[in-house]
Formats: sequence, structure tokens, C-alpha cells
Amino acid sequence: MGIIRATLFIVGTCIGAGFVSGAELVRFFGAGGFFLPVIVSSLAFYFLLVFALLLGKKYGGYESATNTLFKRFAPAVRILIALFSFIPCAGFIAGFDALLPNYKPLLSIVGLLSVSLFVGRGMKGVGILNAVLVPALIAFLFAFGDCAVAFRALMPVSAAGFWGGVVYAGMNAFLALPVLMDAGREMKRPCFSAALAACFIGACALFVLGAVAREGQGAIESEMPFLFVMRGNVLFYVAAALAIATSLCSSLYPLFSLCERLAEKKKAAKYAARSLVLLAAFAFSRLGLAGIVVYFYPILGIIGLFFSVFCVFHEYLFEEHDEEIHACRKKTKQKRRAHHKVELKHLPAVDDKITKPRL
Repeated sequence: MGIIRATLFIVGTCIGAGFVSGAELVRFFGAGGFFLPVIVSSLAFYFLLVFALLLGKKYGGYESATNTLFKRFAPAVRILIALFSFIPCAGFIAGFDALLPNYKPLLSIVGLLSVSLFVGRGMKGVGILNAVLVPALIAFLFAFGDCAVAFRALMPVSAAGFWGGVVYAGMNAFLALPVLMDAGREMKRPCFSAALAACFIGACALFVLGAVAREGQGAIESEMPFLFVMRGNVLFYVAAALAIATSLCSSLYPLFSLCERLAEKKKAAKYAARSLVLLAAFAFSRLGLAGIVVYFYPILGIIGLFFSVFCVFHEYLFEEHDEEIHACRKKTKQKRRAHHKVELKHLPAVDDKITKPRL
């Protein structure tokens, strides 16, 4: 995967409905003094991205990396991460409904079924969708955002804004972990791609927050602040739909992967499991976009931070560095721990006579 394609892949994975609508950004960064918190969040997000991509490159993907990090608990951890993916997945589906409430739930059903076709093709399908849609999404945010207001919003800076930015970075990295690790396996220069992606995401956040802050309290208190700014502009609906589609792809990916492993390559069971996943996510999305963002996303952010800290400590502080030596030692230990088999043909060789003295 080349640098440009990898950058678009990462951006599409992390920018979703809550981002483009401004709901996530206002919730985590606030509407004043957000410039420095966004910069800090982008730096934290960069390091978390690099860590996830390098783990995937080192161990050969998400499944192998979790097997190494969590040993016998790896299957349970993968199931837990897949279950947590229901929350953003439901949020993205609810985002479809929030775009056009009068057509609810038609748009969410069509969007969910369309995205599932790409996710069904694995990493290739996710990559194609991001490569096609993300450039248009970035162009839209740069064109209709307001960077001038963002630069003026240096002060006052609150501790809550910094903490919210770090939690936001942890949440996005945690939710994108399966896709990032599998993508890192194929990336040529993951560090450079992660840096570009973090810069684009931080810049887009500043443009959106700047436009919301310019409009004032009416936009800040709106369920979808950036929609309030756009005043019903049809381009907003197109951009939001693109963002929902790309992020919904990455949220469905670990769920579909889990279905495939549980089905053991049986097509009927695999499709039945995927259908149950789609129905469950759709049912959960009935809570609404605002309810999911306000009550569930901060919990995911805290869990993501703790999960990332554990992985970093395990990889760099408690990991055996001389892998070849340790591997040989383990193999030798395994080979020599068993007894040799004793058969009847070996018994005649045993001399059990009492020794007699010679003259």
C-alpha cells in the first residue's frame, strides 16, 4: 500500500459522521480555546497510529498481534473489541437517520447494506472505498470550514479540552485498531502515512470547530453543529454521507471478521452471522446520534487509552528482545522435557548381575 493510498485509508477510517457533523468535536474539545487541544490530540493520535501500524507490520496483522500480546486471552480480547465496535457502528447508522429525519430509516438501511458489500470484500473493499471518497471529503471540509476563527481560538484553554482531546485520540485509535493492524502489514512507510493522516485530521477538526465557533451558541447547542452552519446546503449531506460510509466500513470490519472465524468457512453460517450483526447494530442505532456520542463515546475513549497503554508497556518494557535466542531456548526446552520411550527390545541390554571379584 503506497503512501497516498495509506494516508487516505487512515483518514477515512477515523473521520466519521460525528466528526463531520461537529457533534464529536464539540463534545470532546469544546467551542472555545480548542486550537492547542486539537494540536495535542493530533500528536497523541499520531503516536497511537504509528504504534498500531508497526505492530501489524511486525506480527503480520491484527490476529497475530493480539495472539502475541495477550497469549491465551487473545480470542476473548478480539471478541471484546468486536463487541465494542457495535457502539460506533450504531452511531454511524444513526448519523444516516440524522441527515434526513423525514426519510428515517430508509437512508440508514440503504447505507448499511451498501457499505456491507464493500466490507464483505475485506481489506481490499475498505481500501477502495476510502481511496475514492476521502479526497472529496477533505476538499469539502477545507472549503466550507473556517480556519481563521480556529487560529484566534487560542485562549482560554481548559484542562478539560486537553483531556478531551487525548481521550478522543485514544477512542479513534482503539476503534480502528483491527483495520489499522491489518493495513500496517501491507504499508511501505507507515510512519510517514500516519504523520500525513494526523495532520489532515487535525486540520479538518480545526476547520469544523472554527466554523461552529463563528456561528455561536445556536450551532454549539445543535445536535449536528456543522449542519447548523451549512444551513441545509446539499453538499453537507453528501459529505456527511461519505464520512459515515468510510467509518462504518472500519467499524463493521472486525465484526465481519469475527463472523467469518466463528463460521469456520461455512458460507451459510457466515452470512447468517453477518445478518445478525447488521440487525443488532441497526437496533442499537435507534438510541440516536446525540445519545450515543454523549454517553458511550467517552467510555470508549477511556477504554482505548488504557488498552493502548497496556500494549505499549507490554511491547517495549516487558517483551523479550532477543527473539531468536528465546525462540531457540523454548524449542530446546520443549524437545528435552519428555522421557525416551522404553520398549521390550531395550530390556536385554540391562546388566543386572552382581559383580564378582577376580583372582
